[in-house]
Amino acid sequence: MSLKDDDIIRLIENFKFDAGPVAVERRNRGFTLIHTETGVPIARLRPIGRDDLVDILYWSLSKERWVPFGPFGRMAARVEQAASAAAEPKCLSSNRLEKESILISNKSH
Repeated sequence: MSLKDDDIIRLIENFKFDAGPVAVERRNRGFTLIHTETGVPIARLRPIGRDDLVDILYWSLSKERWVPFGPFGRMAARVEQAASAAAEPKCLSSNRLEKESILISNKSH
């Protein structure tokens, strides 16, 4: 079964994120999840063309681009699983933790 863009957007928007409501925007080759209250990007889900699998990416402040979320690089999952992974505190706090480590690194130099 192949999900259409509208189905993917609806599925993600209906997912319960502990951090609050999430908006989804279709951009370029994927879907950007944005925290509704703050406007901060949470994750990017990019379809890989097989089944209903998507890559899970997060915005890297140091690299200034979307990078793989998984501990060993690329992490593909079904949309439901990807939304669940994006809802994890690790993903939600990735930007904050990376920003803090950059600040600490800059202070030590």
